[in-house]
Amino acid sequence: MAKVLLVDDDVDLLEMNTAVMAQEGFDVTVAHNTAEARDQLKDGLPDIMVLDVMMETKNAGFNFAREIHQKHPKLPILMLTGVLEDAGAKFKLQPEETWLPVSTFMEKPVEPDALLAKVKEILKDKK
Repeated sequence: MAKVLLVDDDVDLLEMNTAVMAQEGFDVTVAHNTAEARDQLKDGLPDIMVLDVMMETKNAGFNFAREIHQKHPKLPILMLTGVLEDAGAKFKLQPEETWLPVSTFMEKPVEPDALLAKVKEILKDKK
């Protein structure tokens, strides 16, 4: 059973995604901010982390992704973001080893089934 850490300050989104992933057999842990996520990581690494960008600050997820990548470079991170829509940006974020060390991005709002499919894809590729 794969372990998933969901990190997001949106309680409704966490509950919905937790339910969908748990129903598929994933062991899901949640954190509402980066401090809670750090605490969760002390108990062991998940197989994948799903990380929001805008939490305590508008770039908390970006900073946390870099921090975690330095400590655990093999941990896949799927980043959820509404930052492009929020900023009215016309470009796409792309993973980058130093500045954005994540596996991939998904733009919010994301349907739980689409998120589930992407998590499965990343975990399959990780093997």
